[in-house]
Amino acid sequence: MAAQDIQRNRISRMHDGLAFVVAVLVPLTSLPLASNRATWWLLWTAVLAAIALIYVFRFGVVDLAYRVRALDHKVLVGFTMVLPLWALVQTVPVVGMLPTGWLLAAPEAGKMGGATLSVQPQVAVSGVLRFAGYILLACLVLEVASRRDRVLRVAQIVYAGICLQAVWAVVALKVLDDFSFWGVKVAYLGSATGTFVNRNSLATFLGFGLVLGLGIVAERARRNSIRATRRDTVIGRLGYGDLIVLIGMVFLMIGLIYTQSRLGLVSSLCGAGVTLMLVRAQSGVAAGRVLVEMVVVGLAAIVAVALVAAGQGVAERMLFLGNEAVNRLAIYQQTLGMIEMRPWTGYGMDAFGAAFEAFRGPPLLAPVTYDLAHNSYLMLWAEFGVVFGSVPILALIAVAILLWRRMRSEDGFSGMAAAGLGALVLGAVHSLGDFSLEIPANVYVLMCILGLGLGHQSQRRGKAKRTFEPAERASDAPAPLPIKRRSGT
Repeated sequence: MAAQDIQRNRISRMHDGLAFVVAVLVPLTSLPLASNRATWWLLWTAVLAAIALIYVFRFGVVDLAYRVRALDHKVLVGFTMVLPLWALVQTVPVVGMLPTGWLLAAPEAGKMGGATLSVQPQVAVSGVLRFAGYILLACLVLEVASRRDRVLRVAQIVYAGICLQAVWAVVALKVLDDFSFWGVKVAYLGSATGTFVNRNSLATFLGFGLVLGLGIVAERARRNSIRATRRDTVIGRLGYGDLIVLIGMVFLMIGLIYTQSRLGLVSSLCGAGVTLMLVRAQSGVAAGRVLVEMVVVGLAAIVAVALVAAGQGVAERMLFLGNEAVNRLAIYQQTLGMIEMRPWTGYGMDAFGAAFEAFRGPPLLAPVTYDLAHNSYLMLWAEFGVVFGSVPILALIAVAILLWRRMRSEDGFSGMAAAGLGALVLGAVHSLGDFSLEIPANVYVLMCILGLGLGHQSQRRGKAKRTFEPAERASDAPAPLPIKRRSGT
């Protein structure tokens, strides 16, 4: 075997090892309170940084000219890093350098903060490290997402972890009398929370599992179609492995209903519906038929959920939606007031709770702390300002465009790309009315799905492998016939 082949095999084995480590780590982040404590997210960032350093060093030892795949998206990664850099600027005493009138405050609260833009500069660094962990994970997933079989292994391990979370959530609720590892529950009694604290955040986590499951089935079907001797529909290419994935989706749906999360259920169905629609369209089904199928599936899902949820609290919570909407709208209105006072600078990363108290008023008089805006868009604009707070939104729009292109390209993983788009829809819808994408465990899963969707079959590293169409497979192709040339032509 040539030295170059040995080198490629070593790098491939290292990618396989890295893929397994990352795949196991992602669902593990959901165990300790969804990692929504600084201790846990700092630990995961440290672990991810250590993994990245070890593998970059090992790749360099094997091949000094090795180029990490995250550099393929260096502009996008660099643009995304603008947000944590701005968060650090907010902790620096620069208030005296700003134009007069940039730092207004609620009249009844007087001037807020001091020499820094952030009203809580001491907490910003941990938030920056949390954000850096998200980017690190996305880069590691991009690094291993270069072979379809490897991408499927990562997706299936993560999917299995999410399914286990759903099973545990239902068992803890129904069998163990609403048990929680973290002590006696004082909130969301009678709702499935699993290892999370908030039922809505768990619902988002399980919803990502639904979307990922659909992507796995589609990707497996595409892989099988490449190997098969004839073309067939996605449904026609389902096997035993796909059946196991579909059974897992049933458990995910049961767990989702037991969370009693209204928005979680709606956003999950939206994300899964978009994924299914894209997969069906990609398989060659006519647009009109796809639309009809989506309407039928949507109506069936609504009826099924209504029948099952009627005894599980979701229906009752739907009826009393108006009562809770009053407080939620008040939070939004008062958050908009915060943004109006500091539209360009914001109040600092993870400083929403402290800043909101200066603007809080009726009807929000209950003795509770509002440390989240229950709307991720408003939260970003309140903490970072309208300009810098829009960076993650614009970055995810760019990712959606890339996923669309990957889904339509020959070397992309179309099933995973469709799952990525579905996950973005799920997150975008849920972020309109809650804070699930501010929970680390959910963001880790989202980054993993997006990284897998952005991956593509590598041709530049190692010897390019020719992909045969079904009629061109080496085992089926007839031997070439000798060509007789005519003289004078």
